[in-house]
Amino acid sequence: MTLFVPPFASRRRSRAAVSLTPLIDVVFILLIFFMLVSNLQSTNMIDLRVSDRNSTPTQAEDRALLVTIYRDALELDGQPVSLGQLRDQVALQPQRQVAIQSSDGVSLQRIVNLLDQLRSVGASQVSFLEAATGE
Repeated sequence: MTLFVPPFASRRRSRAAVSLTPLIDVVFILLIFFMLVSNLQSTNMIDLRVSDRNSTPTQAEDRALLVTIYRDALELDGQPVSLGQLRDQVALQPQRQVAIQSSDGVSLQRIVNLLDQLRSVGASQVSFLEAATGE
């Protein structure tokens, strides 16, 4: 008489050993990925103030430089200027307020580029007027 022994009874129950090395590798790869992808610098924000045409100008606004921006030209107080000339004028008195008025059809990127140029020469008081129409 032979005794029947089920196959699972003769085997030892062994625990599957889980190695933590691959898990740690994945965590480090994710950490490096998010460090490279994320922007650790503060976001550049543009402070915008829109002037109302119907409001009475204050004394500081009377002395503001009026920059009119067209698709392919710039004007400073009604006179055509190049970007370099505008930068030079603003650099002479960076504390002076600059009011920007854009004509119809001017791209937002062109206005942002002008803001960057004004900021680079020290202009800190920049405001916007309503868009000039019919030009």
